[in-house]
Amino acid sequence: MKEDVVKHSGVIQQIDDNFLQVKIVQTTACSSCHIKGHCTSADSKEHLIKIYDKEASSFQVGEEVWVMGSVGMSRKAVWYGYLLPLLILMVLLIGLISWWGKESELSAALYSIGGVVIYYLLLSYFGKDKLKKTFTFTISKKN
Repeated sequence: MKEDVVKHSGVIQQIDDNFLQVKIVQTTACSSCHIKGHCTSADSKEHLIKIYDKEASSFQVGEEVWVMGSVGMSRKAVWYGYLLPLLILMVLLIGLISWWGKESELSAALYSIGGVVIYYLLLSYFGKDKLKKTFTFTISKKN
């Protein structure tokens, strides 16, 4: 069974050897609405993504392309970036409050936040290479 693909439109900003730097604009669902200028919830953000491609020389700066990633990859990103840190925070908070008692709730909260900070530091330091291999994007020309 073929895995679903998430596809974003992008513009090539820079080409270095086999790496392409592509700017994509991430928009909310309502940003394409015709009254978005009068609404405060419309939002869009620009992101630069570095993509490895053996045929990078076949692209040109300023060219519009499709940047694609798998749905499974986006699920892993949500797990590593949001759900696992939330789980760490909650387990630490509940565990420390039950161990220290209610009079130390502030200390438990601060230690729990510290645990999440340590998680992100360890993830960025030790997991950087694994994350680069896990979260890979592909690129294709627009027709």
